[in-house]
Amino acid sequence: MKLRTKVQLFLSLMMIIVILLVNSGVYFLYENRVSNNEVSRVKEDAVAIMEALAKHDEINMDISQLLKAFLPANGMIRIIDETNYPIQNFTKDGSYLNWPFEYTDKEITSINKSGEIPYVQVSLPVIWNDGSIVTLQVSEALYSMDDALDRLQVVLLITSLFMVIPAVLSGIFIARYVTTPIKRLTNEINKNPINGKWEKITAHNNNKDEIADMQQAYNHMIDRIDENMTKQIRFVSDASHELKTPLSVITSYAELLQRRGKQRPEIFDESVEAILSEAGRMKHLTEQMLMLAKNEAIENVRFEPVDISQMVRDVVRSLTLAYKREIHYYDMIEQSLTVSADEQKMNQAIYILVDNACKYSDREINIYIEEKDKQLLISVQDFGDGLSKEEQEFIFDRFFRVDKARSRKAGGTGLGLAICKAIVEAHGGKISIESRLNEGSTFTIHLPK
Repeated sequence: MKLRTKVQLFLSLMMIIVILLVNSGVYFLYENRVSNNEVSRVKEDAVAIMEALAKHDEINMDISQLLKAFLPANGMIRIIDETNYPIQNFTKDGSYLNWPFEYTDKEITSINKSGEIPYVQVSLPVIWNDGSIVTLQVSEALYSMDDALDRLQVVLLITSLFMVIPAVLSGIFIARYVTTPIKRLTNEINKNPINGKWEKITAHNNNKDEIADMQQAYNHMIDRIDENMTKQIRFVSDASHELKTPLSVITSYAELLQRRGKQRPEIFDESVEAILSEAGRMKHLTEQMLMLAKNEAIENVRFEPVDISQMVRDVVRSLTLAYKREIHYYDMIEQSLTVSADEQKMNQAIYILVDNACKYSDREINIYIEEKDKQLLISVQDFGDGLSKEEQEFIFDRFFRVDKARSRKAGGTGLGLAICKAIVEAHGGKISIESRLNEGSTFTIHLPK
């Protein structure tokens, strides 16, 4: 069953149920009100008869004449003695004599039915002329109430029918209003991809509803798909480009071994050493690329409270021992600061910056940590060769190396700063650089507090 049909049926049924409940409530409230009024009226008549019986000696009227005077047009008056025998029966319609009766010394009021006609029966204890206690029973058929309720049923039925028609039409209209944009959205989605390219759908920004949110969400998903496809293409292209050189070297030395390796032992040793070196470089490069791909995904970041000051101290201590270099750490925060971050990844980002500073500069290195504009700033300053304006624009790109010969000698792959940038951005921060040629560079991590 289509969504449009489901919505239409649901809304129509709900409206019909509401109409039935409202009309049923009106009917039963009216019936209760009318029946209470009729019961009160008959009860007042019975009380009036009882008072008249108590005063019949004063008015000097025969009891039979008195009871006939109070006889309802559509009812009956009975006098029942203690033996449950009707002493007196007064009625204009003999069919009323079939109505049940019972002696009682208590006041009883009830509404009963004889066939389809409801009637009120009021029983009161009275003192008869011989001093005994008898039951005065006044009964009256409720023809007027029955007619009024029948007319009300007809009116409510007609009203319900007239209300059901707009309810069904409203269900159709609302179902069409809800499902038309969904159908249009589905049709546009089904067209993708067009010629292998994912296209965005036309978003109706004027409609601030869930459909517009769905359209926006779909367009955001297309952006992420395009971004991931671009990253994938770039990843494959970069990998192919960077692996081409070591593979060429390995192939060349393997061919040389095949031709002359057996006759010239010195070529064998040189070739094996070169192949092992290039294979190790390929392994390191592959690990770096996989690490970069993993760090670009924000869902891989596990946030937890981290003492950032202690983390920087640990990195400084580790690299000071590894490079035998002078690394100065300046903590401008009065007390230890805890931030929400992935400890392992953030440690890696800081390690990359300090490690690069050690590799590409010979003088001391300064590290600063401070708070500014509700951000945590971690700066790594070196006094190396520095970077030109053009180089600064590409320094965070994959496989970008300022001096390829020097980078290769230092063991660099051109992925360290790209990995660092990916980690920082996954934490909602950014990384910036200030550099001048022959004066050095300062890399700064900006993290939200």
